[in-house]
Amino acid sequence: MKYLIDTDIASYFARNSSPVLKRRMIENINDWAISSVTYHELWRGLMQADSDKVEKIVTSFLSNVRVIDFDDADARESGRIHAELIKAGKPIGDADTLIAGQAMANQLTLVTNNTKHFLRVKGLQVENWMK
Repeated sequence: MKYLIDTDIASYFARNSSPVLKRRMIENINDWAISSVTYHELWRGLMQADSDKVEKIVTSFLSNVRVIDFDDADARESGRIHAELIKAGKPIGDADTLIAGQAMANQLTLVTNNTKHFLRVKGLQVENWMK
């Protein structure tokens, strides 16, 4: 596996909102997964949406995706990233910090449309498949 898909990209893909993204996701289907943190964020969004349409989209996506569990190595790396960003005065939020830590701990490139936040993390490989 090469790529960890961020929550925003998973959401765009599930909603079929970008032909460019759809092509990239399908071309790399065997090389990506989502974090259990992203899995949580998608379920949280689903519960808040209270929409049958959103429920069908999200549950269909989640039933067909590989999920990487967040483990102790991911937690250590996320803690390091959090401390580094706080010291620099540039935190990115808890879920983003956890996802970045998991990508780094597993030597995966993070695919996100939120490059503004994730490029703050030194050493994190980031790609934007929306372009």
